[in-house]
Amino acid sequence: MKILKKTLTGLLMLAILMGFIFLTGLWDGKGQYFFDALVLIVLGFSTFEMVKCARSRGYNVEIIPLIIVVLGVYPAIKFLGYFGFVMVLTTGMILSFCFFVFDQKVKLKDMLMTLFIILYPITPIMCVLQTTNAYGMLPFLLAAASAMLADTIAYYAGSAIKGPKIFPKISPNKTYSGSIIGLVGGVCGALIVYAMFEVANLPVNDAIRFTDVLAHPILFYAFMGLAIGIVSEIGDLFASRVKRELEIKDFSNALGSHGGIMDRLDSIIFAVLFVAIVMEFLPIW
Repeated sequence: MKILKKTLTGLLMLAILMGFIFLTGLWDGKGQYFFDALVLIVLGFSTFEMVKCARSRGYNVEIIPLIIVVLGVYPAIKFLGYFGFVMVLTTGMILSFCFFVFDQKVKLKDMLMTLFIILYPITPIMCVLQTTNAYGMLPFLLAAASAMLADTIAYYAGSAIKGPKIFPKISPNKTYSGSIIGLVGGVCGALIVYAMFEVANLPVNDAIRFTDVLAHPILFYAFMGLAIGIVSEIGDLFASRVKRELEIKDFSNALGSHGGIMDRLDSIIFAVLFVAIVMEFLPIW
C-alpha cells in the first residue's frame, strides 16, 4: 500500500512537470515563462528547506546572501546569460564572507553552511534556468528523465531483488542490484526523450536539437543516459549523507510520503550539473 501511494504521488508530480514542459513550446516560446516560474518556486522552497534543516541543527545561516541570490538569479540570467549566472553566484559568496567578517555572531561553521546552501541546492537549480535559457528544454529533459527513471527503476528493482547493500550507513535501502539495474533506467530515460522530442518532435522549446548538431545523436543520448544514471546515484548518496550529518530522515514533509522538495531533487541535482558542464563542451554553435 505504501509503495502504491508513493507511485501514484510520483506519477501526479511527473504529470504536473510534463504539463509545464509542454507549455514551453506554446505561444512563440512565451510558455517558457511558466516553466521558469515553476523552477523559481522550487528554488525558493528547496532553499527554505535547507535553511530550516540547518537551523534545526544549530547553524546560524546568513539569510540575506541567500535571499539576494534567489531573487537576483532570474533577471541576471535573462538579461546577462552566463555572465549573470556567475555574477549572482559570486555576489552571494562575497556577501557571505562579509557577514562573517563584520558580524561577530556569525561563526565559521555558519558561513560554511551558508556557502554550502548556495552550492547545494541553489547553484544546480540556477543551472536549470541557465541551460534552458541558452539551449531550450532538451538538456534539462535529458537530465531529468534519465535521473528520475534511473532512481525509480533502482528503487523498485532493489526492493524486489534486494541483496547486498552498497553503503548501509549512508543509505540503508540502496543495493548493488538496484543501482546496476537503475543504470538501464537512465539509458531508457534518455532514449524516451530522444523518441519523444527528437523523433516524434512533440512541441517544446527546442532552441537546440541534438539531431541538428551531432552526427550520431542516438548514441549521444544513450551514453548520456548511462552517465547520468551513475551521476544521479552519486547525488542520491550525497543527499543521504547530508541528511545523516544533519540527523534528519527527510528534508521536510511537504510532499507527504515523498518527503520534501529536496528529497525529490537529490538525484536530479547532480544530473543537471553534469549536463550543464557537458553542454559547454559540445560543438553547439
